Amino acid sequence: MTRSDRTFPVGPRLLALGAAIAALLVVMPMAGAATQAPTKSQVQREHAAYLAAEAQIRDYRAQIESVQVELNAAVEKLDRLQAELEQIQAQIAETKARIADAQARYERIRAQLEHRAAQAFIAGPASDLEIFLGATSMDDLSDRMEFVDAVTRSDAALAQQASNLKVVLEIEEQSLEELEAKQQDQVDQQTTLRDQILHNLSTISSLRDAAVATAQTTLQRYKSLSKQRQDYLEQQAQSSVSPPSPDVQLPPGFVNPLKVCPVDPPRAFGDGFGAPRYTGTFHLHAGDDILSDYGTPIRAPFDGTAKPTYNTLGGNGEYVYAADGSYVYNAHLDHYATKSNGPVQAGDVIGYVGDTGDAKGTPHDHFEWHPVSVPANWPASFYGYVTIPGTSAVNPYPVLNDVCN
Repeated sequence: MTRSDRTFPVGPRLLALGAAIAALLVVMPMAGAATQAPTKSQVQREHAAYLAAEAQIRDYRAQIESVQVELNAAVEKLDRLQAELEQIQAQIAETKARIADAQARYERIRAQLEHRAAQAFIAGPASDLEIFLGATSMDDLSDRMEFVDAVTRSDAALAQQASNLKVVLEIEEQSLEELEAKQQDQVDQQTTLRDQILHNLSTISSLRDAAVATAQTTLQRYKSLSKQRQDYLEQQAQSSVSPPSPDVQLPPGFVNPLKVCPVDPPRAFGDGFGAPRYTGTFHLHAGDDILSDYGTPIRAPFDGTAKPTYNTLGGNGEYVYAADGSYVYNAHLDHYATKSNGPVQAGDVIGYVGDTGDAKGTPHDHFEWHPVSVPANWPASFYGYVTIPGTSAVNPYPVLNDVCN
């Protein structure tokens, strides 16, 4: 038989009063230690610093990507310049070879002309006349005249070749100067690009080092304070969570509707259903408190529909309704998750542990279970309650103990 129709009896009142006094005596010696533990605001500030560091890392990453784009473009341009430089160097080599060949031919022709000039000087101006006078016949004279004419034409041709080669040499040397100037320009561009590439690589290295250092420093501080805070909360949980019941078992044949634990580990909870509460006015605690650190995920315990809510007592709240009409209620959420309003499946994150409402600095999930009807032979809580008068809340400790432990 359930106790859904009774008022808060004298026996549990005395028991609750004794438990409250005992809890107060346990908490009081810890006051000095509590002052040494990180406060919520300290953890939140460090968490904010860590989030800022993550944002800075994202900014660094964006800068690195931007520099990397410039770097890739510079390397591609450097490759093109190198190919152009090699082509110019090949043209310079070909030009130098042509100049050398032309110079050699020019020198040979000049040598021939100088030799002819020397012979003409030695023979004197009467040499041609002697050739003509020495003819023995008209045919011989004709041959001698053709010979002199051929020699004259040969000398003129040599002179013209020498003149032509000199022009060619001048053109080739001018081309060589232009190619060498172009080569120097390419070398200068390559040097500038290499300097830019080295600078960009140095920038990327510096940004990466700064990002890593920032992340390591802030993450380490946040983890350290978060760990200290968690240790503190666990100590608090040992003294402030309602006394645990024995290993409560589900009644034979009962199938737990909760598929997953509402709060991710690490967590701690006790059998606080029906405990006296004095927030504003006296009332009975209609659920169990699952203590965990700020930001711990709260999950839908079964398939259904999530609906956010808010009130001054519970702060940010979240309902999850099952298809059969039963539902659970979570209170004191720090903030809601993406899937906090609409269809959800068991295990979907619907919010995060916090201390909104009247939680007063102790982050936890106030969890209520409202089945369609009270299960038969349902165990009473530590405070003697199966249901809370005037509500549909049923002692959730057995289902939590089953799915969370």
